[in-house]
Amino acid sequence: MLERAAGTDRRKELGRFLRAMRERVQPSRHGISIGTRRRGSGLLREEVALLAGISATWYTWLEQGREANPSAQVLNALADVLKLLPVEREHLFKLAKPEWLPETSPSEGSSPDPWIADLLTALSPNPAYVLNRAWDFAAWNDEAAALFGGFDPEDPVKRNLLTRLFLDPGWRALFADWEVVARSAIAQFRAATVGYAAAADIRAVLDPLRTLSPEFDRQWAEMRVEEAPIWSKRLVGPNGEVVIYDYFMLTPAGVGKGMTVSLYRKRGESLRARPSPRLSP
Repeated sequence: MLERAAGTDRRKELGRFLRAMRERVQPSRHGISIGTRRRGSGLLREEVALLAGISATWYTWLEQGREANPSAQVLNALADVLKLLPVEREHLFKLAKPEWLPETSPSEGSSPDPWIADLLTALSPNPAYVLNRAWDFAAWNDEAAALFGGFDPEDPVKRNLLTRLFLDPGWRALFADWEVVARSAIAQFRAATVGYAAAADIRAVLDPLRTLSPEFDRQWAEMRVEEAPIWSKRLVGPNGEVVIYDYFMLTPAGVGKGMTVSLYRKRGESLRARPSPRLSP
């Protein structure tokens, strides 16, 4: 029963993704001229089907979330027509062909390995925290707690990165480029969780957040996907000064599946780390 429900959710997500990607493609990119009476934006379903070499009825079924079994050739053709970026093409394949994904149990990534605290200590004085696969804060060092206003696993807002970005006024004020950070976080989360989007721990984050934050709900519906970038973030200090941090998202070997380490390094400083006996060769 649960497997069937997950399959239905995945097909609906595939349909939403295809529609969102279709509506953003200007017909002129395929040499299609449009009249002034055309409704909506982007390509029509019939145009996508024609350009991809498939029937309009079958493509409509895909967007409607009905059962289908598209081949790799068809998926690549759709990706070409929809002008998908590499990460978007990968996302399309993951939605359409979940059997190609490695198996992931619901409990994976729920808690960090015992030695993760030593890793975070070794990364001091650089602020760092660990996220599980649902982006709950699983561990952090003192520098991260000081920089981000503390963490509280019992607080439904403060225990998760996405909920904190959208529901914690302190975090909205902390990031000078909050809009960029928030939009990127949504796109990364969608890409990272495609293989288990219907899992209870993922729904426990998304469902309440979509209800509590219309802004998040609107952006989530845009269906964007991104890879985790290496970039800089501008954080507002207690006196209003803006401090630039280089940001890294890492997946260290030996950490549970779905676990990532987020590391912040103040711009202009070396990536210093304290020696740790357990991490030394």
